[in-house]
Amino acid sequence: MKIDRQEIARDLMGFGSVPFLLLVVVRVAMVGNFLELFHIVVAVVLLGLVSVWVKPINFHTARIVILVIFTSIFYEDLYYAVFASLIGLTAIFGFIKYLKKERVILSLMLGLLCSGASYLISVPLDIPNI
Repeated sequence: MKIDRQEIARDLMGFGSVPFLLLVVVRVAMVGNFLELFHIVVAVVLLGLVSVWVKPINFHTARIVILVIFTSIFYEDLYYAVFASLIGLTAIFGFIKYLKKERVILSLMLGLLCSGASYLISVPLDIPNI
């Protein structure tokens, strides 16, 4: 039985997919946590803008990083943060194993950069939560 590396990589990409991102965004919006919603949306928009100049990146990796960071902040639970980080790291190491390592590492760094920038943009704003 031959292992199809591309198929395994596609399976791991589910955590960074657009439908998964939308599920998280809707969940955060449902509870009225507009600050976290702002962080996620701004980070993803910044990622899209940065991707115009920096190519090629793996959007799935970058979105996983953004979602792990901001859902961990959203749930404010150490167990969840550890769990989400382990899932995210497993997916990222899977990407590194089956895709171009340089692309995955660049995408990881861009996800971190966009998350940090999103946080810094929100500092002077007074975004209320319901």
